[in-house]
Amino acid sequence: MSRSQYVHHRRAEPDIDPKWIAVGVIVGALGVKGAVRFKSFSDDLPAVFDRGPVRIFPDRHSTGEQRDAEVMHRIKIGYACQISGVSSRDDAEGLKGVKLYVAREELPEITEDGSYYHDDMTGLIATDTAGQPFGVVAAIYNFGAGDLLEVRLNDSPQNPAADLKIYPFRDEFVPEVNIDGGFVIIDRVAFGDIQEPS
Repeated sequence: MSRSQYVHHRRAEPDIDPKWIAVGVIVGALGVKGAVRFKSFSDDLPAVFDRGPVRIFPDRHSTGEQRDAEVMHRIKIGYACQISGVSSRDDAEGLKGVKLYVAREELPEITEDGSYYHDDMTGLIATDTAGQPFGVVAAIYNFGAGDLLEVRLNDSPQNPAADLKIYPFRDEFVPEVNIDGGFVIIDRVAFGDIQEPS
């Protein structure tokens, strides 16, 4: 599956303290007055922004900058947002690929079954239904048709480059997520990734 051009999750970032949770990523500029196109990781971004300022880490050496953020309106890939200190199209383009973070304690606990914060899932060990690990969850995307898990496959003689594989985050393919246990089970046979053992 080809990756949409607006995903820039490979941008160099500093090591982010686990107390910060990414709520989305800036994917480009909108207009000439500094508005940004923002891909949200939250179902209710306005409520997140209403809780107070966000923090950005614009480069590898950043220790974090506090900014006010405001939702302007919905757009095809997420939201048009205004971020304090960003007043021109060039400023907005310069933040392409930068994530916005909030403190974990500022976010409500998730009580709905089957819902998780993206940051809590990133880094989980991907195992098959027999319990054999085969990779690590590298990222989670949603291009409008549901969440997708990007798994970095383990190195092996058959797979020396540690390829990336995309799996739909649906019950038939991902029957279990265990945040506390640090793993996610992916049914690779149901997905058609591997053949059922004879």
